[in-house]
Amino acid sequence: MDSQSTRKASHLERMETPQPQERGPIVAKQELRRINDVEYVSSDEALSMLSIKKESLYTYVSRGMIRTAVHDDGRRRRYLKSDVEKLRTRSPVHSEKPHVSNTLRYGEPVVQTWISEITDRGPRYRGHLATRLVTDQRSFEVVAELLWTGVLNPRDVIWPLQPFAGDLRRQMMNRQAKSHLINPLALLTRVTHLVSTSEPGATPPRDHDPVSTGISLIQAFCGVAGILGSQDEYLAPTEGETVASCIARGLGRSGDSDVIQIIDMALVLSAENELAAPTFAARICASTGADLYSCVASALHVQSGPMQVGGTFDVEIMLDALAAAHGATDNRPAGYSRAGLPCFNHPLYERDPRAAALLERVSKLEHRPDGTANELSFIEHTERSSGQYPNIFAALVIARRALGLPPGTAAFLHTVGRTSGWLAHAVEQRLTGSMLRPRAKYMGAKGD
Repeated sequence: MDSQSTRKASHLERMETPQPQERGPIVAKQELRRINDVEYVSSDEALSMLSIKKESLYTYVSRGMIRTAVHDDGRRRRYLKSDVEKLRTRSPVHSEKPHVSNTLRYGEPVVQTWISEITDRGPRYRGHLATRLVTDQRSFEVVAELLWTGVLNPRDVIWPLQPFAGDLRRQMMNRQAKSHLINPLALLTRVTHLVSTSEPGATPPRDHDPVSTGISLIQAFCGVAGILGSQDEYLAPTEGETVASCIARGLGRSGDSDVIQIIDMALVLSAENELAAPTFAARICASTGADLYSCVASALHVQSGPMQVGGTFDVEIMLDALAAAHGATDNRPAGYSRAGLPCFNHPLYERDPRAAALLERVSKLEHRPDGTANELSFIEHTERSSGQYPNIFAALVIARRALGLPPGTAAFLHTVGRTSGWLAHAVEQRLTGSMLRPRAKYMGAKGD
């Protein structure tokens, strides 16, 4: 019988090589990789990086400044590398010669923003906690406009239907027929290109404000849900339809209140998280004077990486392995270490509040597949035994499985939601009037 690791490798290989009639996300074949850049170091490494004594290290831990995780042997502890690097950039020993590499990697801020703030309770969107917005059942449309304008509308809104030039549905379906594999990020990139190159006057100008551009682009994105769903066709939104309702209809769950509510939650919780790598790419693109569609396209390419939303595909593989093991919570899925679960933990949160909010809603579903209870039990057991907890990417995968939505939905929902944040950052960067151009520290041979 094949081992679990062999089955995982063959699964990735099948997803990499196009085959007739196969439907599923495309991921690169790569046996060993880090997910979301969550790394730990030993106590000796932490002491060396900070140039401090053990007593000082323990003080940092006791004050919550350095988070830890239990080592595989159950006796030692490991220290979150991103926390150590943050302290390193602030250390007087390193103050005279700041390390650019540490500054850009979970270190000191590199840009000013008025859009969002990272807190222990999750991101704040212009002063409003994302989790509170979800608790108050604020719609994604309201939250997107908050990011774009800074104003929280006291009432829910329904966006006016935007025209799509050149029959976007026909163009999408003609191109989709050439491929047997469905990659939600590739489809959204294609939509961005089609909308940006449509006939003049049919869509907002390229340099228009984020509200008009955002409404047009996000509505165009909604139609991709129909390709992911069982109908296998691009389904554009209709007049008076919310973003969440349109996506639910495309996924074959029209009118299902639980599905619509959780989709709306997923979009709101995914909308913004400060300077994530795709957002930074959008800002770099905007700083050169590129149009808003180009900024979104740049972010989409970065978003596809396994340390970003591409990691959701690894979560799918892991949960399939868990299901094959009949949900045994006393053993981790074969091939995964306690500290190496894909999309568990987040460099900026001890326990991702966005994931906690989404998983709490999933746990309250009245009708859900039998495997959902096993997955939730696995999460609880894993957190108790090793301190690992799902981040928003893993939570989205668990939510889509609990709702019985098609594979790829998690990556799709996060990206549609995050598009609102990308546009807000692109416009904010352009308003600074400066170009983002970090310097590199040359480490090679010295010439003449």
